[in-house]
Amino acid sequence: MITFEQLSTKHQNDVMKIYNYYVETTTSAFPSQPMPEAFFHVFLEMTEGKYPAYVVLDGENVAGFCMLTAYHSAQTFSKTASVTYFIDKEYTGKGIGKQCLEKLIEEAKKMGICHLISDISNENTGSINFHEKNGFRKVGEFEAIGEKLGRSFGLVLMQRDI
Repeated sequence: MITFEQLSTKHQNDVMKIYNYYVETTTSAFPSQPMPEAFFHVFLEMTEGKYPAYVVLDGENVAGFCMLTAYHSAQTFSKTASVTYFIDKEYTGKGIGKQCLEKLIEEAKKMGICHLISDISNENTGSINFHEKNGFRKVGEFEAIGEKLGRSFGLVLMQRDI
């Protein structure tokens, strides 16, 4: 059974292992090199008690993590948040991403957030399809603006109103 627990420093090692898998093998996580464990604090700072951030547990095992963050620092965008989730490669395709999205939507509504934004590597067709199946629509694309793993990639911008 999947449960959600507030993201905290006790999850640092597991979360960074999941994140760095995507850093090293895909364009889904944008850094070009694995991030040190200390980078975990950036995730905590991005949410700073204002936005929900969760580790996803399958019993005692960390299956992933998810969070909402500010889309933009200007107050004029306070009803818009970015969604982030990374699921351990052993747990993908099992409905955990959908559970994460549902949890984040529930929390976003409580906060008065009306719009969710996701910027996805154009190579990550699985994530693009997932978002489309879950009410997001493509609202734009930046072509070939990133370079990683010896190739250029773009970003697909997706939005869901809640």
